[in-house]
Amino acid sequence: MDRVLLVRTDRVGDLVLAIPCIQAVKEAWPSCEVTFLASGYGAPVLENNPYLDRLLVYWGESAGELTETLKRYTFDAVVCFFPTFSLSVAFFKAGIPVRVASGFRWYQWLYNKRTYLRRSQALKKEWEYNLDLLRLLGWQGEYLRPRVYLSPQEEEWARDVARKEGWPEEFVALYPGGGQEMRWPLHHFTVLAELLRERGLAVVVFWGPGEEDLAGALRKAGAFVAPPTNLRQLMALISLAKAMVANNTGPMHIGAALGLPLVQLFDPRRACNPARWGYYGIGKRVLLPPVPRCGKCTTKCEYYPCMEGIEPQEVLEALEEVLRGKG
Repeated sequence: MDRVLLVRTDRVGDLVLAIPCIQAVKEAWPSCEVTFLASGYGAPVLENNPYLDRLLVYWGESAGELTETLKRYTFDAVVCFFPTFSLSVAFFKAGIPVRVASGFRWYQWLYNKRTYLRRSQALKKEWEYNLDLLRLLGWQGEYLRPRVYLSPQEEEWARDVARKEGWPEEFVALYPGGGQEMRWPLHHFTVLAELLRERGLAVVVFWGPGEEDLAGALRKAGAFVAPPTNLRQLMALISLAKAMVANNTGPMHIGAALGLPLVQLFDPRRACNPARWGYYGIGKRVLLPPVPRCGKCTTKCEYYPCMEGIEPQEVLEALEEVLRGKG
């Protein structure tokens, strides 16, 4: 193969979990030109990746518009990790000879190589499911873990910001926000910040668009608060942390891909199963509320709001473990 297109156009965390496929393709076929198509919001997470030759940004163009763009590159194969009908039509009409995706969709006929693994069973990690799609191209490598890459300039920028903000050299990063997951309560994050301060550990709170209120509440609890950032700047600043505590959201995956000791706060919905989405091993801990698995969250549930059941003291103890190199 001379030119391969990899595609994931939804959320940042999902995109991070597709990153190992870039390295896998490049190592299996060193002369292959690897292109990634990602959403405008998520694409920056792929910048500076040494295994990536080209980054294309998808802004929700029509299938016809995307088709014309793809035709310019004469790809030999496309691997789509999260197909939509519009994307699938574009790959087909662009004449890409080998089109790889999972099955189970009514438009699966637009792909000529398909796998029927049910990811909802959570039998392996999401990034392993992604890598398994490459096996349909002939890839036979070992599973790789997600990793993001910062430039020396970005690292120096982050250190300069930290100095100007007066952050200590060692701090714990907290990310109290998130997207579609059920969040750990803000007042629990506040208690955790106070417990960390009592133990001489500084706290820096990171946040994204629409999460200013969360950051402000934790500032009142004595935490440092990161300035407004774009995605690359957020990555660079998080990389300075000694460890991280986060909800199951994009920055959690970024923290893992940066190699940080990490405490991950998961809700009990089956779609968010940490067996699929979480990180285990040295320096990693997953915490769940002590309730049964469920299909969806509802205020009528007898356990609602179940995330209250993860106590700040439990999170503190998990954090102390990952800081000691345990998991």
